[in-house]
Amino acid sequence: MNQKQLFTQYVDLIQDDFVPYWNRFYDEEKGGILNCINNEGDQKLSDNKFTWSEGRYLWILGRMYELKQQGVLPKLDEEGLLRQMQGTYGFLTQHSIYGDNICCYLLDRDGNKLEDKRTGRYDASIFADCFALIGMAQYTKAARLKENLTAVEALYESIVARIESGEFLTEPYPIPEGYRVHSIPMIMVNTTYEYIKMRERFDLPCEQQIAYGLEKVRSILEDLYRGGYIREHVSTDENYEARLLDRHVNPGHTLEDMWFCAEFLKDYGDLPAYLPRILELARNAFDIGWDPEYGGLLRFVDRTGGTPKGVSGDSDFERLIQDTWDMKLWWPHSEVLYVFLYLHSLSGEQDLLERYEKASAYVFSTFPNKELGEWIQIRKRDGTPEEKLVALPVKDPFHILRNFIKIVELYR
Repeated sequence: MNQKQLFTQYVDLIQDDFVPYWNRFYDEEKGGILNCINNEGDQKLSDNKFTWSEGRYLWILGRMYELKQQGVLPKLDEEGLLRQMQGTYGFLTQHSIYGDNICCYLLDRDGNKLEDKRTGRYDASIFADCFALIGMAQYTKAARLKENLTAVEALYESIVARIESGEFLTEPYPIPEGYRVHSIPMIMVNTTYEYIKMRERFDLPCEQQIAYGLEKVRSILEDLYRGGYIREHVSTDENYEARLLDRHVNPGHTLEDMWFCAEFLKDYGDLPAYLPRILELARNAFDIGWDPEYGGLLRFVDRTGGTPKGVSGDSDFERLIQDTWDMKLWWPHSEVLYVFLYLHSLSGEQDLLERYEKASAYVFSTFPNKELGEWIQIRKRDGTPEEKLVALPVKDPFHILRNFIKIVELYR
């Protein structure tokens, strides 16, 4: 497809399929999204609300609101988007954020805080704070609500302080003792980028935030880089050779982060200096993660390819790798659609389009639930659906719509 055809394809998917589907699950009474939904997408399982999902949905709404105002998504209801943004922002700020600008992980429909069962805490995941931040920043930017700045700034400063002090939890994936992980600098690159974009809308200084984000990019592309891959869990050189946790590669995570890093460097850093490495990492992650038998991206692989190898302990993440390594999940397959189109736009290298085409053929023949207009998001290795918990007990509106939006923005 040419760029115009790709633009039209993804505009139509957003307007005709995904937005009508998700409009059904907006909580008109209390605000926010009710997305504890089964994998088929046809049954709501709970009225609980994860801050993680509420923030993500607010980002989606804010981005679509901007595109509607620009005439890019003409079928969408501008007033409806504004109403949902206001309700979701209100739910987050009135109920999720508490104490010293910390986000609760899980709430009931009314906004009552629920303790995380494993940790016994409300603030069970710094990722919840980060996703709340990107949603709040996007809404504040899109609706030009200067009065929101104090709340968004306070949450961002709280996140950075906790990240740098190590005073945070990371449910549903606790960090094993003695390890540093890819997910933390990765989420901070994207969180900081979205926060900067909000500040720029109001002509606020951003030098400090840019420097902070660039250091996280450098850490990913230099400190976590080894042998052509991003290391998800890092401990010792001995463990790098021997342990499953140190050896494994998460192809989808690398692919997602490569567009995070490229985006940040394009706007604020030295993209030419790092682009060759970003392209190498994206190609390698895709190639080693591609399933030679059934197609699609495997969830986890060994750095030499295939089934994750090495000595395994009893950490939750090691069990997760062993139990779900060959599953086909929605989010990496949405990330692979955008990352290669974006990297091609930056480099002009044709093989990146070939990888997009290979991935696209698999994705659109495997994941869509044409009856409902969304995807059956969790699948076995052979592509058949599986009702299985792989992170939060939700159907997530974020990754697919975000990448569709990004493609539309790329080619508008």
